[in-house]
Amino acid sequence: MKTLFTITIVLAAHLIMAQDKEGNPPMEIVKYYFVELITNPDKPELPKAQVDSIQRAHMANISKMITDKKLVLAGPFENGGGIFILKVESMEEAEKLVAQDPAISAGRLTTEIRPWYTAKGSFVLEE
Repeated sequence: MKTLFTITIVLAAHLIMAQDKEGNPPMEIVKYYFVELITNPDKPELPKAQVDSIQRAHMANISKMITDKKLVLAGPFENGGGIFILKVESMEEAEKLVAQDPAISAGRLTTEIRPWYTAKGSFVLEE
């Protein structure tokens, strides 16, 4: 995952930093926060009903962050864990939002948060 992330950043930086053939300045870049949600190998053993309740609360939190226009992308990875891409003003705000997630506060997931940059207008989601 770290290798894929590094390659993506290097390629994006190369594209963003390069001027075009006419010598126009580089594109405007936008900062997001890339949050890797990592399944905690030491997560507490809980009854299924409690795990299900935490998952429902996690999904409700995702919906709230979308409604609040803080979360632009979220989803699970095939073999566990997942991703958030946050559009917030600071690392501190990203950390606060992530800490409020029920799956994280319950110890089911851990996180790694990184600033992520892309050219303005290039981050488009399917409708």
